[in-house]
Amino acid sequence: MQHILERFAAKVKQADIGQQSFGKFCIEHTFDADIYGEIVPRLPDDDVYDDVYRSIGHPDAMFPDGGGLTEKITKWQKPEGRLLWSDMRDTRHNAQITAEDIPKVLDEFGGSLKVLSLDCFDTLLWRKTATPRDVFAVLADTPIARRLGVTPHQRISAAACARRAKRLENGSTEIHIGDIYRSFTSLSSEEQELLAEAEIRTEMSVCFAFSPYVELIRLAHTRGIKIIVVSDTYLREDELRRLLARHLPADVMQSISKIYCSVDYGTSKSEGLFQVIIKECGVPVSQLLHIGDNDVADAQAPRKLGVRALHFLQFDPEVVGFLRLQHAASSLIVLEQAAPQAVILPCYSPFRPVFSVANLRQYTPETLIGYMSFGPALYAYARFLMDEVEALQRQGKRVKVFFLLRDAYLLSAACEAYARKPVGKLVRIRKFHAIAASFRTRADIDYYISGIEPEFDTLHAIAKQLLLPPELTELLIRVAHQSADPKTAFHQLLHDDDVLELILKNSFALRARLMRYMSKELELEEGDTIILADTGYNGRTQEHLARTFKCEFNIEILGRYVFASDEPYRAANSEALITSQWANYTLFEQCCTVKEGAVVDYELDGEPVITDIKLSEKQYDKVANVQAECLRFIDDARTFFTKSGMTHEYSILQQAAHACLFRNAYMPVEAELEYFKDFQHDKFMGSDRKKTIYNLETAWKNVRRLPSPYRLGAYETRGLGLDFTFSGLMQRRFQLELGPEDMNVRFSPLKIAIGSIHESKVVLLRARHLHDGYFSIMLPYVSGTSVKMLLGEHYEWLQIADIQLFNNARSVCRTVSSSLDLEEINREGEIYRCLSQASVATIHPLDLQQLKTPHYYYVIFRPLVLRASDLPQRSGASQ
Repeated sequence: MQHILERFAAKVKQADIGQQSFGKFCIEHTFDADIYGEIVPRLPDDDVYDDVYRSIGHPDAMFPDGGGLTEKITKWQKPEGRLLWSDMRDTRHNAQITAEDIPKVLDEFGGSLKVLSLDCFDTLLWRKTATPRDVFAVLADTPIARRLGVTPHQRISAAACARRAKRLENGSTEIHIGDIYRSFTSLSSEEQELLAEAEIRTEMSVCFAFSPYVELIRLAHTRGIKIIVVSDTYLREDELRRLLARHLPADVMQSISKIYCSVDYGTSKSEGLFQVIIKECGVPVSQLLHIGDNDVADAQAPRKLGVRALHFLQFDPEVVGFLRLQHAASSLIVLEQAAPQAVILPCYSPFRPVFSVANLRQYTPETLIGYMSFGPALYAYARFLMDEVEALQRQGKRVKVFFLLRDAYLLSAACEAYARKPVGKLVRIRKFHAIAASFRTRADIDYYISGIEPEFDTLHAIAKQLLLPPELTELLIRVAHQSADPKTAFHQLLHDDDVLELILKNSFALRARLMRYMSKELELEEGDTIILADTGYNGRTQEHLARTFKCEFNIEILGRYVFASDEPYRAANSEALITSQWANYTLFEQCCTVKEGAVVDYELDGEPVITDIKLSEKQYDKVANVQAECLRFIDDARTFFTKSGMTHEYSILQQAAHACLFRNAYMPVEAELEYFKDFQHDKFMGSDRKKTIYNLETAWKNVRRLPSPYRLGAYETRGLGLDFTFSGLMQRRFQLELGPEDMNVRFSPLKIAIGSIHESKVVLLRARHLHDGYFSIMLPYVSGTSVKMLLGEHYEWLQIADIQLFNNARSVCRTVSSSLDLEEINREGEIYRCLSQASVATIHPLDLQQLKTPHYYYVIFRPLVLRASDLPQRSGASQ
């Protein structure tokens, strides 16, 4: 151990890490131990005109990954900054073409071209679908996908998982379609191959050749120009050739001399594929022209190598915006369709007679939550689990049920209340230890890392899961941050022989302690069928226990959960009462937990080491009251249905349970919001850390900081109104690609002057409406220049809530609202009174060094009284 520390300490000493980070200038917003941080926007990258920013926010947010929702931010540029292809003479210029330019593009270059290179998808081949991801919806409707329950979300998630695994394997993210379907770990290899073939056939059914490029190929061929196709794709050359041959005329297909697929070369167009092409073509780079629809991969990357490159714009920006709304409308027409096109499901409410008999008048919050909401869901789960046990026993299997503490405590009590006898055993096995004990080889480590969702892929968390000592973790992270890509560098450091040996050694020791616990407490016998019962969500505990101990004990390990993810890499042999691609059931989990600390380790004899309780006595008292009401309901329902001789189909109970949990999560009433307002959890938080589950005051503040849509937890969204909740659910359910420019058309003007003492440029901008009359705008930070906000032009009174300096990595570098230089403005806190039309607030240049990336001022303000001269022109402005 000591020699490992010394070796990596030496590496740290050799590098001047302070020169490689902005830590001394910027403070990142992270989730605190007690409350989560405020939401901040992500700002545009240096070389992107219209960038997507995704905010960070609540862990149970309605849009946990940004939801695919985008905000366009226009980069500062001169009006003449866009250069059309017809203006290009130097190959390094930023040239763009549209469809009408294609027929005459070869004439522009005279006889200097020897090779014409075309991108494939969205250039030569288009799809009938509105977006590429819609192809996966078509795929999901094929017989094999329907039979296996494959959804578009699963297909997208599988590709992301496969790329993470490939990066760990060889440093590349180029994957084959077979790699994608191997991420469906619960499917057989034959089923995976059938799905891959189904996707290729789906592409064949939805693709078509874009005729202007078909004719361009014919024209180039008559002029003796060699034609190649270059694609960043998970299809190999023979597969893409098969797709092209399906849609291109025979003479056009024969004119294509070579097809380059990124997966065949292990590198993309923006990385190294064009170097390969240049070498194989054997012509000067100035004689090679590439055309494609991706600005970075098809234009910027080849231009850096001297290749002539044209960025193909399928549509003008206005058309792009229209098509985005049209795509959203296509998803939403189901809301207006009449039967039989629209699927109308019957809504069941099997527990109404139980509520009637219980005489629920002036009920308490505990009754509302426990008896009327969680109790029915737990009744359905108990029925589900007991049916599963009986079915396995009828197959002659010896079944043992283990409820995983802490969250499955109430599940155990619910099943006992339903069955009227003890069911299974409470066990203390956490996901953390199941994973940490599973590392036998480097492949096991890579398998774990490839399954981590990007938002949870933090270096400290990975190191802790791999049982690396804190002092070594810090050194590895510091070495990793010497790289331009710290995450990849850190993953590579884990493959260091000494580090790898230490991980496997520590995992072996934990595995031995965990085995002693399982042998002693679980009383396992060879041939047992084990059911792990828990609230959910991905079945990681079950999966890693099965990978580690299935052969050790010769047992079968199954998982039966309240709710489960529909991710493709979910654990095999797992079933759930409710399956969903997203779930906001943290409060339900907290009400199922037992009053004890978490297991942090096992003694040498297998005895669990349990940490102190971190949550408050008040919270546990509330949980106990809710649990009592849950069990009272199960007992009442069991008695009522038994006496009446009534039985329900499982599907009816399943739907009712989902409705109960969904209602509590997304449509809580005021009493529930008040009851849970101080609830915290300590899952994934480390020692002595806990997190408030929701905070309405923070929510109100955050909606005044970001344009809609934004990331909030379900309870927070409900606190703002059901219209917010329904909007969020609608956008998430239908994967609507809507941005602030679509959601809101309210603006407020802000004239600014940016420049130095000697030269200044005045620009009239539009600030976008946020919430409660607040508006936001981003202003560029330029070293050595000031930004003057000509507030008096439009406002007599206004409130400036905040002005912060951001970098393009979501980090707040400085708050500058308190240091404004005011001219003819009186200020009282956040309230500003402009005394004349000439009133100005100036942001002076900041003394920041080493700013190698763009920085921006983010201004949030609320107009209170408009200047009288401005009123007639601005009927839509905030007042």
